[in-house]
Amino acid sequence: MAAPQAPTKPAKPGETSMPVIWAKQLGRLIGAPIGSVIFAFIIGAIIVLITGGDPIQAYQGLFCGGIGLFCTGDLYSSITPALEISSTIVFATPLIFTGLAVALPFRAGLFNIGAQGQLTMGAIAAAAVGIHYASWPGFILLPAVLIVGTLAGAAWGGIVGVLKAFTGAHEVVTTIMLNYIAAFFLYYLLRGGPMQLAGQPEISANVGAGAQLPHFLNGNGQLFGQPIGVYQAHTGILIAFAVAVLFYILLKRTALGYEIRAVGQNQRAARYAGISVKRTLIITMLIAGAFAGLAGGVEIAGLSHQLTIRYATDSTGFDAIAVALLGANAAIGIILAAFLFAALRVAGPVMQGNANVSQNLVDIIQAVILFSIAANFLRTFKIRLPALRQTPPGEDAPMVATTVTELEDTEPSEPAEVGDTA
Repeated sequence: MAAPQAPTKPAKPGETSMPVIWAKQLGRLIGAPIGSVIFAFIIGAIIVLITGGDPIQAYQGLFCGGIGLFCTGDLYSSITPALEISSTIVFATPLIFTGLAVALPFRAGLFNIGAQGQLTMGAIAAAAVGIHYASWPGFILLPAVLIVGTLAGAAWGGIVGVLKAFTGAHEVVTTIMLNYIAAFFLYYLLRGGPMQLAGQPEISANVGAGAQLPHFLNGNGQLFGQPIGVYQAHTGILIAFAVAVLFYILLKRTALGYEIRAVGQNQRAARYAGISVKRTLIITMLIAGAFAGLAGGVEIAGLSHQLTIRYATDSTGFDAIAVALLGANAAIGIILAAFLFAALRVAGPVMQGNANVSQNLVDIIQAVILFSIAANFLRTFKIRLPALRQTPPGEDAPMVATTVTELEDTEPSEPAEVGDTA
C-alpha cells in the first residue's frame, strides 16, 4: 500500500511562482548591462560611418583582436588569435580583482575610488618582499609575496574605512588623496630611491624566481608561429576566479555579507537592528583594499616580475569602476565585464592597424557604456546611499520595514533577519 502523500498547497490567486520571480530578477540584472553594451556598439558604428569608415571591418578587428574570432581575410592574416586571447586574459586579471574591490564597498553604500592606490601599495610591498628575500624557496616566497601585497592593500583601504567611520571623512576625497600618496611614494622609491635598479631609473630589480607565478605556456619553442614566451597569460587568473567565488560567498552566505548589504540599504535601520555600522564600514574597506592589493601582488608575481613606474599612471583601478558598474556589482557580472573591457583594450591597436579605424573608438564605446549604465543607476544610488533618501521632516517612515522590503525585493530567497530581530 502506497504511503499517503501530503496535499499540495494550492497557489493563491495572483501569486507569482518562484521561478518567475527569479527570471524577472535575472532580466533586471542583465538587461541594463547588455542593453548598454549593444547601445554603445550601435553608437560606435554610427560614428565610424559618419567618419567614412567601415563599421563591419572595425568590429571584425575588435572581435579578432580581443577574442580571436573572425580573423579571416587578408587584413587579419598576420594576427595570431591565441596571442590576442592570451593578452586579453592578462588585462582581465587585475580588472577582476579591482572590480571586486570597487563593488564590495558599493554594496555598503561607499564609493571606493582608491583601488588604484591600493593596487600600487600591494605591488610595492609584494616587490619588496620578492626582491629582498629572493633566495627563499618558492613554496614560501610566492605565498609571502601575495599575502604581503594583500595586507598592504588592506591597510591602505583600512585607512579610508577608519576615517569614514570615526570622522565622517568622505571616502571619495580620501581615496583620491591616497591614490596620489601611493603614486608619489612609488616615484620616490624608483627615482633615485631605495628600490631603483642601479643605473636604470624607474624600475626595480627582478623578484626571485620563487616569487613568480607560472604561465600557462612555458618553454623555448614556438606556438602558432610565435615564440612561446610571448604568451603571457598566467595562473593569476585562477586566483582571480577564486577571489570572485569568495566575494559571492561573503555577500550571500555570511552574516558579515548581510550586514554589509543592510548598511548599504539604510544605516539607520542597520543600527536599529543592532548592526555596528562603524565596524562594518571599516571591515568592508579592509576587504576591498585586500582585493586590490592582491591584484598588485599578482601583477608583480605573474606579469612584470619587477616594480615599474607604470603602476603610478596605470588606469586599472579607475577602469575597475566601470567594470563594477557594468557587472552590476555581482561576481559573475564583474568577471564578464572585466573580460569585455580587457578585450576592447587589446583589440584597439589591431582595429587601428588593420581596419584603419582609430583605436579611440574603444574609448568612445567604453564611455557610452558608462553613460548608459549611469543613467540606469540613478535609482540604485537613491536606494543604496542613505544620504540621498533621507525622510523629509515630519514624514518619519518605519525604517526597518522599508529596509526589509528592499532586501526582499532583490533577494527573495533569503530570510529577513533584520525584520525578525526588530
